Amino acid sequence: MEKLTTRKQYDEVKARVESLIAEATTKGMLEPNMDNEYTQEIALLSQQMSVYEDEYLNILPLRQKSPLIASIEDYFYAHGMRQKDGARLLGVNESQFSQIMSGRRRISMPFAKRLRSKLGIDANLILDYA
Repeated sequence: MEKLTTRKQYDEVKARVESLIAEATTKGMLEPNMDNEYTQEIALLSQQMSVYEDEYLNILPLRQKSPLIASIEDYFYAHGMRQKDGARLLGVNESQFSQIMSGRRRISMPFAKRLRSKLGIDANLILDYA
């Protein structure tokens, strides 16, 4: 697999993938579980794009909600709290809290300590998933 190293290469590959998707769709070649020249090339090019995105674009991959975030949400639900109430309780502004909850911002040590003291979240859970 050829590695993409420039934004120009990435943009060209992205345009090719979009073109392949459009062409394959009109020909009915993108149905679930199909394995053909379109799906194979799209998969290969998408992998190249993914590697480039990881290394150069700082795009966070889609991921499942961590058990820590789920615990925070469970606490708020059980106590009838909204996100802005949680942000206030934990001593951060709503924007920072939103970024933490969506995984776009890392949990700082002071914030981790407040999760433990204010919400009673298990320290091991915090250490494992923060």
